[in-house]
Amino acid sequence: MTTLPPGPPPQGPGPQPWQQVGPRPPKRWPMFASFVIALAAVGLAIGCWFRPSPATQEPSKPTYTDQQVADAKAKMCAAFGKVDHALDVADARRGGNDPTAVLAAATSERLALDAGSRYLVAKLAAEPATPPDLATAIRNQADSYQESLIDYLDGLTNSDSEMQPTLKAADDATLAIRRLCQ
Repeated sequence: MTTLPPGPPPQGPGPQPWQQVGPRPPKRWPMFASFVIALAAVGLAIGCWFRPSPATQEPSKPTYTDQQVADAKAKMCAAFGKVDHALDVADARRGGNDPTAVLAAATSERLALDAGSRYLVAKLAAEPATPPDLATAIRNQADSYQESLIDYLDGLTNSDSEMQPTLKAADDATLAIRRLCQ
């Protein structure tokens, strides 16, 4: 037996084994598609940047009938009357000589200030037809109640000089509300 080298492989489709097949060239269409999409996005962004913004309209101020204003004024004056009476009741409790009773009376007065200020602000929010001058006076009163409360919690008394501007603001607001509620 003789060994002969194998003969040439059969001819068929495709490259011959002795031919080197290089890598296929990359497809370029995805790159161009990405470029076109990016270009479109940049163009859209520039267009949106220079597009005029829609005209903003200021919301119109609500208008109220005379009856709505009168009803709101009556409700706010009644609310102030309730708070003023609650403060008078709380202030009337002194506690005598018992330190626990004195502390309880002071706590009651502070609670009346806090609840009264919150009540006025809540009522004012519920009555948007309140005349502006009355609304301002009630806000000032609620603010002075809160300021007084913080001063009392800080250990100040009505005779302290730091308390005088707050007490004057409360008195001024009370006089303004009483004048407007007549």
